Amino acid sequence: MRNHQLYLHADLIDFAFKCLTAAGLKSEMASVVARRILDADLSGHDTHGLALLPRYLTELEEGKTAKDGTIETVSSRGACLTWDAGMLPGHWVLERAFETAIGLVPEHGLVSIAVRRSQHVGALQVYLNMATDRGYMCLLWVTDSKVRSVAPPGGLDAVLTSEPIAAGIPTRGVPILVDTTTSLTSNNYVKQVQMRGERLPWPALLSAEGKASDDPAVLSGEHPGTILPLGGITHGHKGYAIAMIVSALSLGLPGLGRVSGEKAQGFFLQIIDPDAFGGRDVFLDEADWMANATRAARPIDPARPVRVPGDGARARTASQMAQGVAVSDEIRKATKPWAARYGITFPNEIEREVEAAQE
Repeated sequence: MRNHQLYLHADLIDFAFKCLTAAGLKSEMASVVARRILDADLSGHDTHGLALLPRYLTELEEGKTAKDGTIETVSSRGACLTWDAGMLPGHWVLERAFETAIGLVPEHGLVSIAVRRSQHVGALQVYLNMATDRGYMCLLWVTDSKVRSVAPPGGLDAVLTSEPIAAGIPTRGVPILVDTTTSLTSNNYVKQVQMRGERLPWPALLSAEGKASDDPAVLSGEHPGTILPLGGITHGHKGYAIAMIVSALSLGLPGLGRVSGEKAQGFFLQIIDPDAFGGRDVFLDEADWMANATRAARPIDPARPVRVPGDGARARTASQMAQGVAVSDEIRKATKPWAARYGITFPNEIEREVEAAQE
């Protein structure tokens, strides 16, 4: 990360919590949001960590995020639930969904929860261990009813968004944790790159003229371009097809489609107990084989061993817990005005202390 300083994990959680409660968010919810924000930064998903705190505070002050309330159960049919989250903080809502589904899965084997009218849920990967630590597999599809940034293959008009998808697969060792988008990059990543005055590391965008581009500026202006679906220019039909599935599950099933005109997130969560199907041992045999065979694959570059999804995030988390959480200049500059507004002191950096300890 460029131009960053290091901070204690606990200090940053405390800072985020104080800002959120100062903006009026109920302390129980603020605690979850602050923790999940920093989970994202720890694992390297800094586009969905403290970088989003100013947005969350703005939405609280503008009334776009509910500061308190309860989740409404729209329907309950055995192991199938539908919730209306009433625009409560998405991090808190998604945690409640995981807890509820995990509580029901011993009886049902597979539990599905469709949720509409949630606020932003953040980085998906940080929740997956809630299921895998208990030996369950989980699937999670998420989208936004209003954001449109991905055009269909052969088209120029944005129809869908990056349509995130995540999965947690337990093994007998560390779990496989998948968190990806059905487009070549995410909206937040493009915004961060543009803020730094840089270009994307690869041509993940489509200009208004239909040309692949690495310039984040093509998404703004009078005639904005779009983000390319997975597969890019030549094979984007594959990624776009998966994106349509994500959208159907996370907006169609909860009952909040784009035709509603509302701005909200929707998600569809499934928790699966392998014992309800072929059996836990057989499942873990397969999961272990996948993970072990993947890591054992001969690398193209011997200095860069092949990894399983989630390995990089675990390594970054361990490093930052030990050395300090990296926060960029851009994130600090965006956050400090809110700290001043609420009379909250931004944490002191620890980089010099860490460097001294390493000498």
